[in-house]
Amino acid sequence: MTAATLIARASIPVCRPQEAYAGLGKVCTLPIDIPEDFVFDTLRAYRANAKYLKSAQITQVQDPDRPAKGVPILTAAGRFAIAESCYIDDTGHFNAVEFNICYNQLAYVMFGKCFETGIVPKLRFLTPGEYKRHQLQSCFIASLESRFSKLLKSDGFRGELVLNKLSWAGGVLFCFTTIAFSDCEGVKAQGSIVLAFNPPANVAKH
Repeated sequence: MTAATLIARASIPVCRPQEAYAGLGKVCTLPIDIPEDFVFDTLRAYRANAKYLKSAQITQVQDPDRPAKGVPILTAAGRFAIAESCYIDDTGHFNAVEFNICYNQLAYVMFGKCFETGIVPKLRFLTPGEYKRHQLQSCFIASLESRFSKLLKSDGFRGELVLNKLSWAGGVLFCFTTIAFSDCEGVKAQGSIVLAFNPPANVAKH
């Protein structure tokens, strides 16, 4: 069963579009459009020709007061375009390296927005400033499985990143996620990724 099917069920306690959601005293309305300057600042470490993520938004958040088994914690969507590859001559299609880069960029932005808004209770242990300072050295992919069903048109496509589970172990936060990339013809690539976040030693673990 896909995440989209789960979200569509009327009985699932999920914050839906136009419903208010309070986090850290702030009120948000879904979907949460992430400002362009936030995306740009979060991806500042990337070279100009490697900034594939053009815009992003958070489209779904599980109600922390009514958690339901099997419902994603959070879903984010991103719009991508690859004018030229940052590491190889044009192959004419989306490849494994670009899959990884696009996942990283949407994940960086999604988690950054979570720390800013506080919409996920387990992601409130860093301030936005602390996250920015530790983003590159503390975040890494622990495991990645990708599948490509068809050639994806890389000049304009969409990615949907689903956060399914958060788990602390040995002082490291493991984030269990899935992602799907699609163009105008549908989903062409998808995968399961465990993202690890190893925050500074002085940060309280939750």
